Formats: sequence, structure tokens, C-alpha cells
Amino acid sequence: VKEVMNKLCLAPISDTHIGLCVKIASRCLGMKEIDLKRKFDPGKFSGGEYHPQFILNGENKTLEGKTVYVLMTPGPFKEPEALVKRAEFVSETAKENGAEKAVVLTTEFPHARQDRGADEDEKAIGEVNAARSHTKHFKTSGIDEVITIHEHSPRISAFFAQSYGLLPEGMDFDANNPEIQQIGRKVFKAISPHAVLADYLLHHSSLVGTEFLENEGEKIVLKAVDKGNVEFIEKLQKALFLENSSIVYCEKARAAKNDPDKVEIKIKGATEKFKTLEGALEIYADDGLDTGGTMIKSVKESEKGNISEGKIYGQPADRIIYFTHAWLAGRGYENIQRRLIKEIKAREFLTTNTRPYIEDGQYYEFKTKSTVLKIAFLLGDAILS
Repeated sequence: VKEVMNKLCLAPISDTHIGLCVKIASRCLGMKEIDLKRKFDPGKFSGGEYHPQFILNGENKTLEGKTVYVLMTPGPFKEPEALVKRAEFVSETAKENGAEKAVVLTTEFPHARQDRGADEDEKAIGEVNAARSHTKHFKTSGIDEVITIHEHSPRISAFFAQSYGLLPEGMDFDANNPEIQQIGRKVFKAISPHAVLADYLLHHSSLVGTEFLENEGEKIVLKAVDKGNVEFIEKLQKALFLENSSIVYCEKARAAKNDPDKVEIKIKGATEKFKTLEGALEIYADDGLDTGGTMIKSVKESEKGNISEGKIYGQPADRIIYFTHAWLAGRGYENIQRRLIKEIKAREFLTTNTRPYIEDGQYYEFKTKSTVLKIAFLLGDAILS
């Protein structure tokens, strides 16, 4: 382990919310107090231009043999594209100074939801496939790997396979091809936080000591809100080890992008153990929440009794809502918290600190009903693994 640690160099792209980066470094380096700026300065010129610099003192004037982990964490006042460009700058700086490998460790992959272009989706006419664009620029910047938490879509892995030239000769590219997605995971590695969430739900949440955990979770129903949510929900159910819990599978159709009023949600099926949602606790768990419009619509339909295609599935007694990435409309995150509290009846809201600033300005009522799960140890362990 010591040999591995000596080959590591951690470079945060910004001073903003550097505390999370310090905790990640403490986890993987095994030290409590770490001054990351002793080895890397994410500074600026007097004119404001970004000027990243590795501090190379003593006999070793290069990064030869080192693996540089470029730590990228979102902030409310830096646009995602600016963060991406900084990560590319730092990676190129590392390679030009002899680094053996450059790995971007980002708490969330920017523009992950913008993963379709006009060649695939009429609703994207006139737009760029931003996720694919990032993979191309990462390749040309010398970035060898990307580590993140809870990918929005496996299509992103496929774009890495394409941009990094990993496709076998003669294979046609299709972002929806699971084989290509798996190939892309050689470069793009996403950590699923389902086990962290399950541990919290079972041992620390507002469910502890309630009837909902009795009889092997007979009254717990997990809701997969769309096809992209299924894998995470199924992983979460397995991690809960509640044999009588069940899953309800929904289908979500959008008539227009980013308009919750034009979203239709239907229940399409359930697991074998499902009996009813009547009096149950339903759990929503997805990769992120933005304006909350779609979630609010889904919950309101649930409060009406989950009537879908003529069948009544029942009205839950309560619910827990989890989202890994607290997008919350970016700079307007406090207003979204107010909206969630006012329009959604839930016993608890859960998220993580992939966006560290979520804890800086929480709306009071939201804070009393929410918990932020810390993920520094996950990312620190990922570096060592």
C-alpha cells in the first residue's frame, strides 16, 4: 500500500469546497491533516486565466512514475464546462511534466443528461451531444481514466469506448449496445452508492424501529420510475436484504424535454412479492433531482392511489426520496428545497455530497427532514483499488 501511495499525486482543480478533496485524500493516503496545495496549486494569473501548477521541489523535478488524480467537484458558481476545461488543463499539465497516468475523479460527470444528438432524437435537433463531446476532449487531453459516482446512463461508457478507439475492428458503433458499454468501462468507471444507501436506511434512517422494517420489509415498495432507474433500484433491493420487499416498475414518456407537465408515468409491472402500495412505504431512489417537477408529479399520482391503466395499486402511507446528485436547479437550489417541502409529503429526503455546496445554504424545513450521505470514503477507496 505504501508503494502505491508514494506513486499518487492528488490535484484539486479548485480551492472551492476543497474540504471534500482533503477528505478523499485523507482516506486513501491514511493521514488526517493534508495540505493538498503543498504539491499542487490550482491558481490563476493576475488577469484571471487559470494557471494550474505542480509544486516540484527537491531532487525530483518531474512527475515521472506518478499517477495524478485530478479531483473535480462541482460548485454553484462555476459552470460544468469550465470545470471540464480545468480538468483537461490539469491532466495535460501532469502529462507534460512526466506523469505516467492522469485520472479524472469527478463526483459527477458533467452534462451526463445531454447524451443524445439530433442523429438519434428529434427533440435534440440543433443541440450537441455534450457527453460524447467531453469524451473526445478527455482523450486528446491525455486523460487515461475517469472515475465517478452513479452514472446517469451506460451510454456514456459507450462514448468512451468510441472516443478512445477501443471498439474491435469491424464492430459498428451503437451507444445502446451493452457489449460496447462494457468495453467503455475500461476507461469510465462509475461507483454505485446503493450499498451506502441501504446501510443508512436499515440502521440510521427514520425507518429504524418502525413497522415498515418488520416481516422482512413486507410493507416496503421500491419504485423504479423509468427504465434507466431499474438497475439501481434492483441493486438497492438486494442490498437491503429484506426478503418480502418488492419493486414496482414504471414507464416514463416525455412529449418534450425538460417539461414535467408533458411527462406521462405509468405502472407497467411489479416483482412477485408485491401485494399492494396501500399503507406501504414507497422508496424513490434515482441518480439525481433537478427542478423536482417530475418527482412531484409522480408523488401526486401516488397520493391518488397509483391508478394506472385502470388498475388501482393503492395509496402509500409514507415515502422516502433519495437522489445521489442534488442538481436542484444549480444556483437556485434553496428554492427547489422549499418547493420539495411544500409539495411532497415524505418522511425523509436523502442525497449525497457529490455537490458539496448542498450543505452550505439549506432551507431550514428541508434541513430538518433531510440527510446528506458522505461519499469521500467511496472515492478514496476507489483510488486505492
